[in-house]
Amino acid sequence: MITEYTPIEFKGLQLDGKTPWHYWVIKLGENTYLKDYDEELETTQDIVYAKRIINEKYALELIGFLQNFYDENGKKRPGNFGDNIPPLVGLAESAEILGWDKRKISTYIKRGNFPDPLKKLASGPIWTYKQIEDYRESLNINK
Repeated sequence: MITEYTPIEFKGLQLDGKTPWHYWVIKLGENTYLKDYDEELETTQDIVYAKRIINEKYALELIGFLQNFYDENGKKRPGNFGDNIPPLVGLAESAEILGWDKRKISTYIKRGNFPDPLKKLASGPIWTYKQIEDYRESLNINK
């Protein structure tokens, strides 16, 4: 059972004592880490065998992908078969999901009280639908 999606950072030096290494793993629950994904999430209880992710941004993007395409049991969501990317939303869609005005979202973004976007495009920031849905739940907004 997946109870969390937490990126964990690891840093150190290679055996030569000079060359740095740095990667992230994704914790899915107590002593459970992402090993791989395909039809189901493959997990491991040994962090040494967890999937190593090169940077935090990619780890966060991967978490968004996993949340959108896999259920809490690690099985692929049937409604998403064949999709390549998770559902994305912009400022207007986020406002609609939250029942807010776009200006209110802009204010929250400026204050640093809104989820970081997946990407900032010329047309504006974009998030996964799941990010905004989770944010709405964290604020106890019933829509």
